[in-house]
Amino acid sequence: MPRIFHLIIVVLINCIFTNHADAYIDPNTGGFFFQTVAPFVYGILGVIVVFWKRITGFFKGLIGRKKDHSKSSQNE
Repeated sequence: MPRIFHLIIVVLINCIFTNHADAYIDPNTGGFFFQTVAPFVYGILGVIVVFWKRITGFFKGLIGRKKDHSKSSQNE
């Protein structure tokens, strides 16, 4: 197995079986997380809105091809 897999296993086991940790999460961490994740989510939503017709057309084309293909094979 790759070494990174072993490293992940060791870190997870260490996190699970640790009894006490003198650490805290800064109150501003939530705001920082929101400020980094929200633009990414809004960017993905923006791309979906802009290309919505192409996306739906692509899937309609896939569904239409299956129906056309089954009709043409029945006629032959």
